Amino acid sequence: MKATLLTLLLMTNAFGSFCQSLVHKWSTDTLFLKPESAVYDQKREIIYISNVNGEFLARDGNGFISTIKPNGDIDVLKWVSGLDNPQGMGLHKGKLYVADIDKVVRIDVNEAKIEKVFKIDGAIFLNDISIDKNGDVYVSDCRTNKIHSIVNDQAETWLTDPLLSIPNGLLCQGKKVLILNMKNGIVYAADKSTRKLSEFCTGIKDCDGIVSDGKDGYFISGAWQGTIYHVDSKGTKKRVLDLGKQKIITADITYMVEQKLLIIPTLDKSVMAYKWE
Repeated sequence: MKATLLTLLLMTNAFGSFCQSLVHKWSTDTLFLKPESAVYDQKREIIYISNVNGEFLARDGNGFISTIKPNGDIDVLKWVSGLDNPQGMGLHKGKLYVADIDKVVRIDVNEAKIEKVFKIDGAIFLNDISIDKNGDVYVSDCRTNKIHSIVNDQAETWLTDPLLSIPNGLLCQGKKVLILNMKNGIVYAADKSTRKLSEFCTGIKDCDGIVSDGKDGYFISGAWQGTIYHVDSKGTKKRVLDLGKQKIITADITYMVEQKLLIIPTLDKSVMAYKWE
């Protein structure tokens, strides 16, 4: 019995997710200007990167979107320009949505052009975006502690709750929306129907970006700490990367499921990729 149990434990260590780690694969050239968010376009095999390029909340028109290839080569540095403070992004059916201070900008990726701008009433600092299978857009405002939505091209406030405290990263998952509270490190699951919050995970300081691992887990970044956590479906977390000693920020991430590559904008001059293996 003991031998059998030991064998099972060894197999778990050899093949289970508990022994998986993030291994550095590439870093881009240092040409980016405050890269904040990444989104992978599987159909076009391209990665979109938002560049703040200036002070946060500055309405300077300096912000832009870059495209890079899956191997880390820069495709087009200034693919779409003229934004102010581009932060989180979401992609749905060839349309890239970008959070930009108090508006959401929609870009036609085939034309590489801004086609529509949604003004969000009362917004101060729109941060992250997630889009569900229906094409409904959810966007967080970390200054007003609200979640807004864009449904059928109509923008409205979707959620206000006293539990929200600097809501940042968002991820639509079926009937719920996962919301990262950057101030206190709590991750909530918001029921789409009732809009009630339930606690999913705690203890991730400065939590910023969240992506699915392609199975039943998630990667969550702790931006200013330079950390990445892997969280299972029950909310159990494990720190799998710590770049804090190198003073590298881990901002709004994306995950390329087939390649098992986690893409990390650094809010500095480069973007990094780590393989989950």
